[in-house]
Amino acid sequence: MDMNLDSNQYQNLDQRLDQRPSPTLVTFTQILALSSYDLLQAIQQEISDNPALELVDSENNCMRCGERLVISSCPRCDGLGDDDWQETIRSQDYDEDFDPFTLIASQMSLSEALMRELVMVLPKEDFFIADYLCGSLDESGLLDTTTREVANTLGVDEKRVEAVLEELQNVGPLGVGARSVQECLDIQLRRWEELGEAPALVRPIIEMYLVELGEGKYGYIATQLGVDYEEVIKARDFIRNHLRPFPIAEVSENEHWRSVSDVPFIAPDIVISATEDNTDDFEVTVVESRRASLRVNTHYSELAEQIGQSENGLSGDEADHIRSHVSRARSFTSHINERRRTMKRVATYVVERQTDFLRHGWRELRPLTRAEVADALDLHESTVSRATADKYVMLPSGQVIPFAKFFQAALSVQDVLREIIEKENEPLTDAQLVEQLREAGYQVARRTVAKYRNQMGILPSSLR
Repeated sequence: MDMNLDSNQYQNLDQRLDQRPSPTLVTFTQILALSSYDLLQAIQQEISDNPALELVDSENNCMRCGERLVISSCPRCDGLGDDDWQETIRSQDYDEDFDPFTLIASQMSLSEALMRELVMVLPKEDFFIADYLCGSLDESGLLDTTTREVANTLGVDEKRVEAVLEELQNVGPLGVGARSVQECLDIQLRRWEELGEAPALVRPIIEMYLVELGEGKYGYIATQLGVDYEEVIKARDFIRNHLRPFPIAEVSENEHWRSVSDVPFIAPDIVISATEDNTDDFEVTVVESRRASLRVNTHYSELAEQIGQSENGLSGDEADHIRSHVSRARSFTSHINERRRTMKRVATYVVERQTDFLRHGWRELRPLTRAEVADALDLHESTVSRATADKYVMLPSGQVIPFAKFFQAALSVQDVLREIIEKENEPLTDAQLVEQLREAGYQVARRTVAKYRNQMGILPSSLR
């Protein structure tokens, strides 16, 4: 190793002496709790502040799953054609009893139910407008056209169409007939605001930062609105728990929010895949490490090794600069690596406990708590919570879900509830659904059934 500094090295070092590390180091718990987006922001900020830290080039890796690109194509994400994708979904058996014709029946039922209500509030001469609007609802309950287009097609005044649409929105599930996801959320939010139960931060997020919300840019939203990160998380939780991006929930919650973000995918933090030699076994990969790999700058590392030698050519200030920045860089990279090790440990345990779910779908989701995982891995429960909060997992089928889904056994109840309703000969009341669930081994209160039914966009028995 060259023990002497050349003039260029001295010049570069002098230019960086004014870059002092922050007196408050970023802690491991802070790093662990960050979403992928916020972690990348933190990494970029740290690299900007610390010349001893640098990012290893990852341009040859897929930014979604982390796989090495082959001729600019990802074998995992781009390698499935439409037929292969459908076969992959079928092979995972996520809903082996699903009958695609139930979607048609469900949509017709909604249209009929809406018309049955609309004829009670509209003049007879507007029935044809209502019928056209009901027929223009897409599978999620959004209006797949504009009032101007409807007016032009039917040869009526646009204000007349808007009046009929307003009545349709009043009689249907909250948000039905909305012309966009944003309008759908706005319609629902107004109801909660009237009840005085909506956090004030929800409206500006929906109106101005809906895309950022879908992308998980919570830190960015907090900065733009001048509020604490925790306030954004509170608003996000309210939106997730009380608002639906689509009036009729025919696809998973994750698919809803993926569409809201207007991006082609949600980049997972963890990929669960079947092993090549045994499809009954699964392996866990923390793919965020492939997107952002860090190292201590080689030049700074060499200078740090020279400190303490009698003729290193470094002044006291230069030595302090090198020590502090290299120490901080090593600490930061250590926290990042520990974050990934912790996430892999937690994910591996979850996979071992939820193999039936991975093979057969949501009905096989086993009850699992973060406390159980913490106890099994000798971790604090808060560590498990941070390791899973705002993180996403890619399933063997290619579907990306929030990590937290593994800890929500209620989803299994919802899946069974949906199946019961899809197979009913005559519409079952909520009380009858409670009894059906009890026979299936689920103890659920009637109001809970009603809540789950509303969350899934399923009409009450009187309208089904």
